[in-house]
Amino acid sequence: MRKTVVILLSIISLVFAVETVARRQRTTRGKVSGRNVAEPAKAAVDSIIIPDSSEVLLYGYDKPLRSRQETVFVANNTLHDITALIFTTRYIDTKGRQFHQQSRRVRADIPSGATRKIDYRSWDAQQSFYYVGSRRSRASGTPYDVRLSVDTVFVSLTGQ
Repeated sequence: MRKTVVILLSIISLVFAVETVARRQRTTRGKVSGRNVAEPAKAAVDSIIIPDSSEVLLYGYDKPLRSRQETVFVANNTLHDITALIFTTRYIDTKGRQFHQQSRRVRADIPSGATRKIDYRSWDAQQSFYYVGSRRSRASGTPYDVRLSVDTVFVSLTGQ
């Protein structure tokens, strides 16, 4: 009798094991039909220009003390719409010595003949420096001046 119970329990556990394996969850999608994949739209190829100093002007730079952003105005005097630009900022202390320099690429949609303000993240992580032309703060900080130059301009050739 005892052998019969053991054999019967073995058979039942074997049946449950087989049934569990047979009920595996299917993770793939069923009945997936082929999709019509449209051709990706061809974007207009942008061109790179190294501008003359009078074609793209940077002015009105600002970075107050405790600010996380720097601001500058960009005037587009080219015949093309600007989509981005790379410019270099040289940071100069009150004695005329350069203490930092950074080149950055900034996206900016600036139509031909227009001027736009662009904001970008400041290099001053501790927020302890301020531009000499910015508004004065009651807190003490280190003043600096800047020299800005445009290195490269990315223009859109759409519609030309």
